[in-house]
Amino acid sequence: MKICFFGIYDPSYSRNNILLTGLAGAGAEIVHCRAEWRDPLRYFKLWKSLRTLRNNYDCIYAAYPSSVPAIIARIISRKPVIADAFYSMYDAVVNDRREIGRWRPRALKLLLIDWLSVMLAHVVITDTEEHKKYWSSWWLVNKKKIHPVYLGINNQLFHPLPVSPLPVSQKDYFLVHFHGTYIPLQGVDKIIEAARLCVFDQKIHFRLIGAGVDSEKVRKLVGRDSLSNVEFMGKVPLVGLNSYINEADVVLGIFGDTPKARRVIPNKVYEGMATKKAVITMDTLAVREIFSETELLLVQNNPRSIADAITMLSRNESMRASLAHNGFSAVQKYAPESVATSLINILSKYVK
Repeated sequence: MKICFFGIYDPSYSRNNILLTGLAGAGAEIVHCRAEWRDPLRYFKLWKSLRTLRNNYDCIYAAYPSSVPAIIARIISRKPVIADAFYSMYDAVVNDRREIGRWRPRALKLLLIDWLSVMLAHVVITDTEEHKKYWSSWWLVNKKKIHPVYLGINNQLFHPLPVSPLPVSQKDYFLVHFHGTYIPLQGVDKIIEAARLCVFDQKIHFRLIGAGVDSEKVRKLVGRDSLSNVEFMGKVPLVGLNSYINEADVVLGIFGDTPKARRVIPNKVYEGMATKKAVITMDTLAVREIFSETELLLVQNNPRSIADAITMLSRNESMRASLAHNGFSAVQKYAPESVATSLINILSKYVK
């Protein structure tokens, strides 16, 4: 199958990287048609580049972020157009990051673009069944054309390192790891409150890697209580994250209150499991679609539940090892070629 990978996508971003790696491994031929997202002429260049291909491909995959590229592709291309509806721009700006009100002109513009992209695409790809339900609820959108393809894990980037960490009983600390953007979806404020509840256990130490709109708020919470058990690091390149995760005893997922937080399985959950670490994350229907309580520790998204789970795992090495082992085995089903094969099986129904 010859697939035109189309849009203003970042090839190194996890969703795109896993698909591109998997599609190549599965024998698909990839034609890249891409413009830089910062380029003010990006959509004109995409339009021009796609026309030069003269439909010399089997289908066109509007990669994340897909909204505007999917619309352009549908106007120009005579082949099936697939939109990776990994997220809604409207939902991200209005509900996730809470940057603008829902009735502001910019919000309504993003809402219209999102709707047109999923309406016009022949196929819509999501990352979970819960996300499929979300897009299916949009006005006039045909749910039969929406198919979940789970994020998966690039096991070349995320894997256990040869040297295992010492047992907690032989270390001076128990390291709790988090990485991600500081936005409401992540629930980083709850992680800080959990750290405050754990402060009396001098072994438990939190390391947070990342940045985002809530950075100042989160740092103020730490400063307010003079928490000595929390360490902040800035952004770390994707290729460098594996070593930091491998140093940890436990990896945290997300604990946000936004609707999207309950529709997704975040990258960090796959990444923690792939490095053979015990993972703690919020209990949602999305996570339970493919993982169980024997493979990761599911908790309520409040500081007390998070703190209790961390404390329990710090004192129960056999439970931590069991979660790590089972989680590692479970996530192997979502290696790049497996994810890509799922996508190819869907596309084959639409490609003549």
